[in-house]
Amino acid sequence: MSPSVDLSPTTFTRLQAHAVPLVDTIESVINRLLDAFETKSGAPVATSGSAAPSATRQFNPNTPPDLTHTKVLAIEFAGKPLARGEVNWNGLLNAAVRAARAKAKSTAELKKLVVVNLVEGQKSDEGYRFLSDIAISVQGQDANGAWRGACHVAQQLGHELKVTFIWREKEGAAFPGTTGQFHINGRT
Repeated sequence: MSPSVDLSPTTFTRLQAHAVPLVDTIESVINRLLDAFETKSGAPVATSGSAAPSATRQFNPNTPPDLTHTKVLAIEFAGKPLARGEVNWNGLLNAAVRAARAKAKSTAELKKLVVVNLVEGQKSDEGYRFLSDIAISVQGQDANGAWRGACHVAQQLGHELKVTFIWREKEGAAFPGTTGQFHINGRT
């Protein structure tokens, strides 16, 4: 039988402040806090228990947490891993735009598939990057905007998409030191 612990209302309220609604349990929040403490203090990391410190947290791709201060570790788009130099949020967005361009029959159709700013031809001001292979310029996005754009394209085209990322240990990061993952199954 697992030990039972009583928490004061104050401690419970503090734990709730670190929880993701409808995702976390009290145990998952405590494990995440212990992971952060053990990482920063140099204390030995416990290996027993139900939650491994290095476990990847799955997030709902349609209601993502704040991705500010994240680093992308791996991307698979439409069943193919992205090249090393493209494993970042805007690299993912570029892959999504390329997939949308291959499917769209017109610029108007492309603009319905891609929810970020883009123009035909080369544009290099205002944060635009030219994708020479498809003759489209796409405006760069922060992590949150790039994810929204790529997620929308993948869902509209029915492509599988898997992104693994980690929050940096920085003030303002939603889950410092935590590895997260989004997975869109695509159409079968």
